[in-house]
Amino acid sequence: MFNLLSIASLTLREASRRRLVVTAAIATLVLVALTGFGFHALAAMHGRDGRPVDHHVVLTAASGLETAMAFMFSFILALGAAFLGALSLGSEIENGTLLAMLPRPIRRIEVLLGKWLGNAILIACYAVGTALLEFAVVRAITGYLPPHIVAAIALLVAQALVMLTITLAVSVRLPAIASGFVTLVLFGIAWMAGIVGSIATAMHNDALRRATTAVSLVIPSDGLWRAAAFMMQPAVLRAAAPANSVDPLVPSTAPPLAYFIWCALWLAVVLAGGVRSFQQRDL
Repeated sequence: MFNLLSIASLTLREASRRRLVVTAAIATLVLVALTGFGFHALAAMHGRDGRPVDHHVVLTAASGLETAMAFMFSFILALGAAFLGALSLGSEIENGTLLAMLPRPIRRIEVLLGKWLGNAILIACYAVGTALLEFAVVRAITGYLPPHIVAAIALLVAQALVMLTITLAVSVRLPAIASGFVTLVLFGIAWMAGIVGSIATAMHNDALRRATTAVSLVIPSDGLWRAAAFMMQPAVLRAAAPANSVDPLVPSTAPPLAYFIWCALWLAVVLAGGVRSFQQRDL
């Protein structure tokens, strides 16, 4: 346990040494400032008669824009998780750094789980800090705050952890660049399956819907994003939507509890598979 926590701490220090934390913080502040300017322009809009736009219209637009921003943020988190996972293990296997570490009384399971934990902490802290800052800025400018923001942030973090887990599991066999590429391809497949699944549900195509559901179980990243988007959408907007309308990004219902249990089991199984593969590999 001590070795695992030590490796997690070293992983965090390595990210700091590479100036990753500082770079991400600066880029995030710039992004929040730009979006704050956009929401300020939205709140200050006037109609053709010169009167300010109705506040309800502003809140509705803010809700849609914030969901779209969360969608973009989920891509950033997925890309960051793939980048961190590939660099933290795949690159160290390639350049032989682990050969100097493993002869010591450190087990391979401690190495992989320690790196997973360190990167998970880094991703979670970044996601929580960025999301809360963005929500606070939008609330201060427009007065809008999405419902269930804690659950939404937790689901976005869970989505990133799915990507991190896949990358670490793959990087024990593939080079760093290849493992990151594979992870992003799988992320894209899950995303496309989610959109097709929404259309299949609206068209009552059960065969296609079952196929896309199977993809969401094998790669649960998009299902977690859709759950986060559902948590961010006000119930009033869902009730006002036409009965036959299809939103490819935001589902009309939340996933069942069984899906979240499956995602937790999925993380454990894939991580255990990565550990098993790492233990069997010759370095």
